[in-house]
Amino acid sequence: MKVSFLVTYYNQKEYVKQSLDSILAIDKPCDWEILIGDDGSSDGTIEEVNKYVKKHPDNIKLYVMPRENGKKYDSVRRASANRLNILEHSTGDIFCVLDGDDYYCDTSFLSDAVKIFEKYNDISVIAFGFKYDTDGVTGQDITLPTEMMNQRVDKKIFLKKFYIPAGGCVHRNCFGNKRTDFIKRVGYFDDNNIIINSLNYGEIFSVNRAIYAYRQTGQSVYTSMNALERAVLNVQGLDVDIKLSKDGLKSILMERYASSLILMYIWKSKIRENLGSEKCKKYEDGCSTLIPSYCYNLLKYEQLPEQQKDILRIELKYIMHLNIFFTIKQVLKYWFKGVLK
Repeated sequence: MKVSFLVTYYNQKEYVKQSLDSILAIDKPCDWEILIGDDGSSDGTIEEVNKYVKKHPDNIKLYVMPRENGKKYDSVRRASANRLNILEHSTGDIFCVLDGDDYYCDTSFLSDAVKIFEKYNDISVIAFGFKYDTDGVTGQDITLPTEMMNQRVDKKIFLKKFYIPAGGCVHRNCFGNKRTDFIKRVGYFDDNNIIINSLNYGEIFSVNRAIYAYRQTGQSVYTSMNALERAVLNVQGLDVDIKLSKDGLKSILMERYASSLILMYIWKSKIRENLGSEKCKKYEDGCSTLIPSYCYNLLKYEQLPEQQKDILRIELKYIMHLNIFFTIKQVLKYWFKGVLK
């Protein structure tokens, strides 16, 4: 068995040492490779990475994506392309993903993962866990519930109720370039999308200990958004997950993102007024590879044909019925704010 560590950077020179050293420190009971994708850094990240390539030329490879000066890129799609590029070059039977500013905080998890994959052929994802690193201070372990420890977990229950970042998992590399090409056309391969894709090929197994430190540096792009824009982004994420899922998981995914769907539906006639035309255009463009898209249809709701509106209303009323108390609370809240008439 062989493991591929897929690491992505963009202008993260100050984190290269900690992230790569954390991989090198892991006990490796099998062949290994570290494939590094750089998104055209200009801050010295590439030079720092090359120091490691020179020390470990047989195990560490660097792939740099060209970047046009002054051109605006969609950061999520660009990071996804970077990750997919190195995934295509990987030769491991299993793989791990690491964002450049994060790092591993456990040295023995790979040995445990290899044993599980060798014992159970139907396992495609092993969910360990993670902890937040806030300004160098790590928090408590975040894992699946104790009662799920060291066993298979129903993927529908996992998707409906829980979250472990893709970096806190180990994945079986059980799909080829044809699938990778499809994901490239979709355009997104980030966090939840990675797990969704892996779950198409097997079951999830829970081990329950933190292996991954998820760095938080002040206010993120997501937390700086207002509630409506976060809902729009989440519904776009739902569209991606539906595109990437092949196992009849659509209804479960819709339940997972129910609050965001409901919020977008409540605001449907005032989204453009709230977010502005420029942001709405950005999200509409981001949905171009996801059609049919809930996000796109809700952004363009007023322009939809009546038949398409009826279909959308029926689907979303079902989701509202499943989340009746949340729906009532949101309707009353935005009624009094004048959003609803």
